[in-house]
Amino acid sequence: MSYIHRALLKAQKEKDARHPAYRGSFSASVRRRTFFSHRSLWLIPVALILLAFGLYSWLDFEGKNSIATPEPVSAEAQSGPDDLQRAKACYERAKDLHRVGRSAEARRLYQEALVLDPGSVFAMNDLGVLHMKHQDYAEAQKSFENAIKQDPDYVDPYYNLACLHAIRGEKMKSLAHLRKAVFLDRSVRKWAREDRDLQNVRGEPGFKDIVGVTE
Repeated sequence: MSYIHRALLKAQKEKDARHPAYRGSFSASVRRRTFFSHRSLWLIPVALILLAFGLYSWLDFEGKNSIATPEPVSAEAQSGPDDLQRAKACYERAKDLHRVGRSAEARRLYQEALVLDPGSVFAMNDLGVLHMKHQDYAEAQKSFENAIKQDPDYVDPYYNLACLHAIRGEKMKSLAHLRKAVFLDRSVRKWAREDRDLQNVRGEPGFKDIVGVTE
């Protein structure tokens, strides 16, 4: 071995002693990165589960705060054509029985008509008249008010409420409903001039103006 060659070997050994081989550090780094990779694989499904849960909670919260108000369902939509026909037959039969004084049967048929057709304002109104005849004023008022809610332009329940309040001595309420009835149908004036149920309000200020009576 030549002198130069030995000198080079010696220099290389001294260099290696001052700077340890990088192999060990790289291997440790590889081991650490491998361990981290395994841990990452374990954490991925956990992270996905947490992400899915958070997304579901957010959507659920948004859904609860954005529930649309349902559209009202009409009485016609709730009742089929057959029901409406049966309701009409019940109502007509109830009117006939009501006319001849068979009140119990008439009441039952009015109520049956309303089960079949909950929006029948005629059955509501006439059932109220029947209640009023038997002095069941609370039920009569309820029937008339239900008819008005269903059809605010139906004159009969306003007029009947005017009569009911007059009978009960509630004069201002009577005149208010009578005025509304006349507004909807001016022929109501003729009914009011002759109706004994309105006797209690005939002397009240404004009655004559409402029914069109002049001095």
